[in-house]
Amino acid sequence: TLPAGLGNFQGANSIRYDLLMAGAVIASLPVIVLYLVAQRWVIEGISRSGLKG
Repeated sequence: TLPAGLGNFQGANSIRYDLLMAGAVIASLPVIVLYLVAQRWVIEGISRSGLKG
């Protein structure tokens, strides 16, 4: 899984921050794209439920 794969960039004495951050960005891209596609329905659902924000 992705967290186990990102854990490989952390060694006993060093952490590869560049690869770790690149992996985190790549891991978050599908969630961001899904939200951008479904944003219309998310906002519509919030407005129908009566939540203020």
